[in-house]
Amino acid sequence: MNDHRSPLWKQTSLTILLVCLSSLTSCSKKSSETNSQTAQQQPDAGVKRYQLTGRVIALDKPNKSLTVDGDEIPGFMSAMQMPYDVKDPSLMDKLSPGDKISAEVVVKGDDSWLENIKVTQPASPSPKPSSTLSVVREKAA
Repeated sequence: MNDHRSPLWKQTSLTILLVCLSSLTSCSKKSSETNSQTAQQQPDAGVKRYQLTGRVIALDKPNKSLTVDGDEIPGFMSAMQMPYDVKDPSLMDKLSPGDKISAEVVVKGDDSWLENIKVTQPASPSPKPSSTLSVVREKAA
């Protein structure tokens, strides 16, 4: 009688083993996906961000740099004029000297740069000189 149950027992055991392996593989994938999503949602360790407001003084597109006369950033730095790196040079395309901006100063170790640069007030255009000159003379009484 044991001889007849042996093939059935082997088949049942094999089926149970396959189901267990399938479940473990499924759980492992979900765990990896969850860990991956958690890593993407957490900010980089050691990165600090500060809100900057100020006025653009100069643009140096070849060196991906922007000089800003920045307002005080409480707890980080006093108001000062200084150059900042810009990792994404396309952020500089819409900037002009004199523009008032807001941006994030990103600090990671000894490295820092600007991100999320937005013009809050465009530079006022300089008045164009008049091509005609009008002279007003008063008559002497």
